[in-house]
Amino acid sequence: MSQLAVAQQKFGLGLKIGQNFSKVDNVAVDHNSASYHAGVTTYIGINKNFSIAADVMLSQTKLESSPSVAELLVNPSLKPETYHLDYLSIPLLAQFHPVKSFTIQAGPQYSILLDQKKDGVENARVAFTSGEFSFVGGAKLDLGGFFLYGRYVVGLQNIKDLKQLTSSLQDPSTWRSQQWQLGVGLNLFNF
Repeated sequence: MSQLAVAQQKFGLGLKIGQNFSKVDNVAVDHNSASYHAGVTTYIGINKNFSIAADVMLSQTKLESSPSVAELLVNPSLKPETYHLDYLSIPLLAQFHPVKSFTIQAGPQYSILLDQKKDGVENARVAFTSGEFSFVGGAKLDLGGFFLYGRYVVGLQNIKDLKQLTSSLQDPSTWRSQQWQLGVGLNLFNF
C-alpha cells in the first residue's frame, strides 16, 4: 500500500510567498534588509526519499544605505538610499525526505534581473549585472495542504557590472549576494 501511495505522488504543484532578508558583500548598505518573494513550485518524485523541485519566483533584493554620523559631518548632503533589484528566480533543487513531513533541499538557482530602481524611481542599471548564479540550501515542513520553508541563498558570482561602472576597474572588491528566505506555501494538488 505504501508503494502505491508513493507511486501516486510523483508530481505536485503549489504556490508560495515569503520574506527575503538580503545583503551584498562589500557594498556599503545595511545588512539583512527585508523584501519579498512569491511564485509557483513543482516537484517530481523519484522514490519515497528523493524528489526534484523547481520553482519560478519573483524575488526582490532590497539594499538600504544610511549615512553614518561621521559621514554626515564630512558631507551633510548625503541622504539614505534604497535600491530595489527585482529578479525572476528559477531554483532547481534536489530534495531528500528523511521523514514523511520534513524535506531537506539543495541545488543551483539562476536569477534574471528584471528591474533595478534606486529610491523607487530612478533606474540604477549602471550598477548590477543582468543575472546571477546562486546555490540554495534549506528545509521544508509539510503540514498537509500547507508547508513552511526556510532557505539560504548564496551568490556564486560578482553581481557588480564592471562594464558599466568604469570607476570600479580600480576596485577589486566583489559584490556577492546572500539571502535568507522564509515563507509559507499551499499545495494545490499532488498526483
